[in-house]
Amino acid sequence: MNETRNRTRRLRWLAVPFAAALLFTACGDDEEAEPAAPAPAPAEEAAPAPDPEPAPESVDEEEGHDHDEDDGHDHDEEEGHDHDEEEGHDEEEGHDEDEPEPEPTVPPEPIDIRLVTWGAAKFIDFIDLYVAEENGYFAEAGVTLEQLPGAGAGDAVRQLVAGNADIAMADALSGFFATIAGADLEGIYCPYTQNWMTMLVNTASGVESPEDLRGKTVAVTSQASTSKWYAALLLADNGITEEDVTFAATGIAFGEALLGGQAQAASTWGSINWALLEAGGIPEDQVGDYEIWQYDQVPGPNDVYFANRSWVDENSDGVQRFIDALEKAKLWIEENPEAAAEIGSRHAVGADNMDRNLAVIDYRIQMQNNGPGVSENGMGWCDVATIQDVADQATALGILPDSADASAVISNRFIN
Repeated sequence: MNETRNRTRRLRWLAVPFAAALLFTACGDDEEAEPAAPAPAPAEEAAPAPDPEPAPESVDEEEGHDHDEDDGHDHDEEEGHDHDEEEGHDEEEGHDEDEPEPEPTVPPEPIDIRLVTWGAAKFIDFIDLYVAEENGYFAEAGVTLEQLPGAGAGDAVRQLVAGNADIAMADALSGFFATIAGADLEGIYCPYTQNWMTMLVNTASGVESPEDLRGKTVAVTSQASTSKWYAALLLADNGITEEDVTFAATGIAFGEALLGGQAQAASTWGSINWALLEAGGIPEDQVGDYEIWQYDQVPGPNDVYFANRSWVDENSDGVQRFIDALEKAKLWIEENPEAAAEIGSRHAVGADNMDRNLAVIDYRIQMQNNGPGVSENGMGWCDVATIQDVADQATALGILPDSADASAVISNRFIN
């Protein structure tokens, strides 16, 4: 009986190293891991040793049961898991909880702008507005733009002064009429810095010089428009007063007035001339009867964005973002004229002729880059000296009722 008991004890002791060997084999040949600690000696009352097959259960107890004391005691030092010293998570990988989080991007303060143009509708001439809208430049700037129609530049300024618009697109003389009358306006930007207004005359009607316009009719868009003021300036510069001619307000229906004989000349601009002389507005066999005169009296900008000065001061950041979005659109148009022509066809009335759209865009690109002072000061520059010269001419010729100080009205504070 004692022999049998002693044999059973010996078998129990043999099972311990045998289980340890199985454990070592199961853990692999990892040189970094420490060998498992030997199991404590079993008590006399312990049950007979288990069959060797359950040895893997010992892996859970020996290898994984206590990570701090058994298997993982030195892992932070030996296997590079010391977060503070070895891998530098706090300092090297930017996980320092004391380091401030980056400030979230703050969206721009929204601004709603009502812009009234000199045009009675959305014309292809205002292509930069449509590109800035469709390409998302206004949205990025936090600008919501409402384009309103105007019956000429004078009407656009009247709507501005009456509070029906925030910005008016008009010529400088239209703005000066309002400031002379007491309005506190500021010219904030010149979207097109070179004049493109012209006089289109029917030479077949006997008009070969300004003197020949005495007693004739000149078609203009309205009686208070850039078209009217520039025609008056040209005539006055040649000794002809408004009483010597008849100004007929025809909107942009110049072709009908000329072909029907109601007018012998029309105060037009580049895109109108293209439509009349190149796109069939005037029959091909009559095109040779017409001649284009340049308004040399106005070499500089004939488009100025005017706004009430108090509104500009209160919304200076929004105004700057509006102008920046416009300039982004203008630069994109220069690089992508054909795509701009497609955009124009989706926004402007009568803009289904891609050739005409491209011609207008080409005019506009030239106008925004070649005006006085632009090369030195940047796109959108309002050349005050040139504008002052036009104002002085208009005053001397009796078009403006009083003198105007261009430097007190025209500002370039938003030119980058």
